[in-house]
Amino acid sequence: MDMISTTKNTLEVVDAYYQAGVEKRLTDFGSYLHDDFVTTAPNYLPWGGVHHGGAFFREQVLPNLPDVLDFGRFSYDVFFANGENAIALVNFGLTGRDEMIKISEHWTVRDGKAINIWVAYFEPQALLDSLKIPHGLTRAAA
Repeated sequence: MDMISTTKNTLEVVDAYYQAGVEKRLTDFGSYLHDDFVTTAPNYLPWGGVHHGGAFFREQVLPNLPDVLDFGRFSYDVFFANGENAIALVNFGLTGRDEMIKISEHWTVRDGKAINIWVAYFEPQALLDSLKIPHGLTRAAA
């Protein structure tokens, strides 16, 4: 596959994630995940840390994310790809709240399957309040 085709495929796969959320069928995105998919998110979130395997994202994140992020108030600030790598700077409403949050999501897609996502949250305090995580960006010990 040439660079232009690879870039186009990457954009299509990543956009499929956001569109599935907007259309209230986020779990359908599970078919786009490589079995070895890696999720990396801030440790202070319930789904945070580094998680290896598509099953974690498919079973823990996709069905539960709409409880936190309101995809009905989703928008792109920036969305671009270069080959297998994509960056989406996105805005989400917080479910059940008026606040919005900005998230930078960095994806890698290979052969039509997402193989990783690295996520950074900008000014996450409203999200932490929504999740009832105390100030200070730390999760309680398990």
